[in-house]
Amino acid sequence: MQQRGTQAAHNALLRLGKREEAWRKQSIHTVANEIVSEAVENECDVVVFEDLTDIRERLPYAKWHHVWAFRRLFEYVSYKAPERGVSVEQVEPDHTSQRCSRTDCGFTHKDNRHGEHFCCQKCGYEVNADYNSAKNIGIRYARNQRHKLRSSPTSGSGDAPVDVRINGGALNGESYRPIAGD
Repeated sequence: MQQRGTQAAHNALLRLGKREEAWRKQSIHTVANEIVSEAVENECDVVVFEDLTDIRERLPYAKWHHVWAFRRLFEYVSYKAPERGVSVEQVEPDHTSQRCSRTDCGFTHKDNRHGEHFCCQKCGYEVNADYNSAKNIGIRYARNQRHKLRSSPTSGSGDAPVDVRINGGALNGESYRPIAGD
């Protein structure tokens, strides 16, 4: 259509762009509603996100991040959650995906994460990489706020007791359950 160069082709592209943007916004609203609903269902009083402000500037050569709508998702959850009695916080993202979340380890190294798999080079702890990152985000929030997350059982592997909601599923300290469709 762009090569054609006609006004009709230009107008068609504008219509398609508006339709795609509306679909994207609706999808993000749906995910935001699911996050807030899951927090309420699990009696969580806070949802914690990594602060990804300026990530595009910090990672200028990474192409995958341009499809993320993290800022819009954070904004939507931020205005929907307080209506349901849930606060929304952010923590620094530094090395949350590279740090071992086991309380007796905490080793941080870039080789710990391989795509969706996390394996600590020091203690050998192996787990889903997003699960590990989510635990680190919860731990960082708890430490930053000097706030103890509501009690949950620790797993047999000695993981930290953490009750958090992650963008790709639910994490309760013992298991990771992806959201349907992930």
